[in-house]
Amino acid sequence: MFPEGTNPQVVRAAARYAHLRLGPVVLLGKPDLVKKQAKMQKVDLDRVMVLDPVHGQDRQMFIDHFRMQEGNEKLKLSTIQDKLSDPILYATLMLRFNQVDGLVAGVGAYSGSVLRPLIKMIPRLPQFSRISSATILECPDKTIGDGGLLIAGDAAVVPTPKTEELAATAVGLAALKLQLTGRRARVALLSYSTKGSAAVNEETKKVIEATKKAQALAAKIGIKADIDGELQIDAALNPSKAKLKAAGSPVAGRADCLVFPDLSAGNIAIKSIQQFGNVRTYGNILLGLRLPAAEISRGADEEEVLGVAAIVGLLAVEYRKLYPEPNSPESARTH
Repeated sequence: MFPEGTNPQVVRAAARYAHLRLGPVVLLGKPDLVKKQAKMQKVDLDRVMVLDPVHGQDRQMFIDHFRMQEGNEKLKLSTIQDKLSDPILYATLMLRFNQVDGLVAGVGAYSGSVLRPLIKMIPRLPQFSRISSATILECPDKTIGDGGLLIAGDAAVVPTPKTEELAATAVGLAALKLQLTGRRARVALLSYSTKGSAAVNEETKKVIEATKKAQALAAKIGIKADIDGELQIDAALNPSKAKLKAAGSPVAGRADCLVFPDLSAGNIAIKSIQQFGNVRTYGNILLGLRLPAAEISRGADEEEVLGVAAIVGLLAVEYRKLYPEPNSPESARTH
């Protein structure tokens, strides 16, 4: 589901997604405006479903559900109607009621406009007290990470994570790596210190404690991963540096998942990579939601939109296996 159905990058990416037969595609927007944009972009939307949120057949069900949300009980019908004219909110409700399998939004919207309805309306997975995010990096140097693949987080959601939230992000990255590749993750919790090389203070202590909690959480929920910290980023990725700074670590020099200590570090690192590095980035994949969704940075190009959509589509298949609906065939097979 792409709620920003008149955005040029989105229209081009949706057409390619459908042409590549990666899965069903839905664009939200007034059909005449969506088709006009498709004509301007010289793309074919024959295999793309276009829905108008103003005249959606389930609009009344969404109105009733929205009114039942805490704090919305006294809202006037006209106010609710106006809110549901927001395509991102409408798309979130479609995702909530399983009318679509995944959501990709944010190319033309502020992060909060995408995150707020998702956080409020999509249930969280039980091991997450708060959602976070992951960015997938495709590095030309295949000696980095897992054949050039790195997964990093959180660069979009939680400004100052607590130890439990850092731990949940670490395990979320490990689970995402497993879902996308089928391979065991090597997760590094990053700091400006490696194994006590700097004096222990509140910042380094938080990363050390988060590492222990991540290891325990992964074992508890059955995610097989190697998790270690605190590690500087060179010790996490560079084998020669790892031998000097963290000999014996199961992760150092080989990490393919990176956990940033806070949002500032994560966001600056990812933006720097995008500006100065020859690296493709795909994000932000949201971690901790019961249903797959992504919040893309404003101005993301067509390739990133397409790549993120492909990832969300793959996750939709995996999520149906891992978190089936109570009455689904997948649920019956697990009982």
